This record gives sequence, structure tokens and C-alpha cells, in this order.
Amino acid sequence: MTNYLDALSVLLLVSAFILMGNKRTGSYIKTFQFQSALVALLTGMIGITSFTADGRIDVLIICAIVVGIKVVFIPYLLKKTYAKVAHRVEKDFFLNIPLLVIICCFIVVFCYFAIAETTGINAGIINNQIVNSVSVIMIGLFFMISRKKAIGQIVGFLVIENGIFVTALFATHGMPFIVDIGILMDILVAVVIMGMMVFRIDEKFGNINVDKIKDLRG
Repeated sequence: MTNYLDALSVLLLVSAFILMGNKRTGSYIKTFQFQSALVALLTGMIGITSFTADGRIDVLIICAIVVGIKVVFIPYLLKKTYAKVAHRVEKDFFLNIPLLVIICCFIVVFCYFAIAETTGINAGIINNQIVNSVSVIMIGLFFMISRKKAIGQIVGFLVIENGIFVTALFATHGMPFIVDIGILMDILVAVVIMGMMVFRIDEKFGNINVDKIKDLRG
């Protein structure tokens, strides 16, 4: 079981690198959908283990909710939002893609040594699952601040949440049900609100480049 979890944590980290290497908004959404499918698979595996060992079914319910919200509904909402706003093909990132990927490599190395210096984690043994999931959080944050368009920043925010969610799963192998539900509902509401903001930005400035918000400063 541990080997499968290790493999999934590596795939999650690879998906974060793929996301950073994407150039188009549509690719951001597809990569996030793929990453969310990996999160759902991870949740399902931990849920099956919890059910067979302790009779807990709550993690399996969370797995189904993750599939419904993150794999199906949120990507659909983002695609629908992006299809409705006026847009043109333009550079969406501040730095070149190869440089962004290299910076992500340094982020992973930083997370590895930062967690290695943290006492009390796994009795001094480096937990690669935690390293990979924390790296996903940091790469999601970096992706969020390296993109110009609002939808790219929304995807970065969602990747951060995916990283936090799987870090908690790896650390606890199943948080309390009410906590998981609260987190997922907060994410759903946040995406709906941010989708409305994208419409407003496009309506005001004719595109979804958040640099235009600087024009509001008086």
C-alpha cells in the first residue's frame, strides 16, 4: 500500500510540473482535472484501507465528493467561464517556461531539506509523500503568482488546495468527515465567486489579464 501511495505522490508532483509547463488556459484546466483525479484515486485507496481496517466509510464518501466537485464540476465551470469571456492568444506568464520549471526543481529541493530539518516527523525519517505534497503546495503558489490571467490564478489556488488536502491525507490517513466537507464546500464557493470576478474583469477591461486591475488605482 505504501508503495502505491508513494507512486501517487510522485504523479501528483509530476502533474504540478506539467501544469507549470503549460502555455494555454485550456491546458491549465485539463491538467488540474487530471491532478484532481489523482487526488480522488488517492482518497479512494486510503478510504478502502480505512474501511477494511476500521469499518470507516467517511473517507470513501469524501472520495465520491472529490470526484463530483473537483474532477467534474469545477473543471466544467472553469471551461464554461473561459468560453464565455472574450479572450485572445497572448503570453500568460511573466517568465519563460524553462526558467519556471527550473525554479520548480529548486522548490522541491527546498521542501526536501526544509522537512528534513523538521524534528518529530516520522521519527527523523524523511517522508517522501509529505515532501511531494508540500512541494505541490509551493508550486501551486508559484504558479498562481507567475500567471497574468485570472483563470490561471484560480487554477493555482485550486492546486494549492489539492496540495493541502493530500498533505493532510498523508499525515492523518483520513481527517474528520465534517472537516473535509467544510474544506470542499469552501473551495466550491470560492471558485463560484472567483468565476463571477472573471466575468467582471472581462466586462470592465475587455480581457482577463489581471494586470489591468492596476488601472483602478487612483
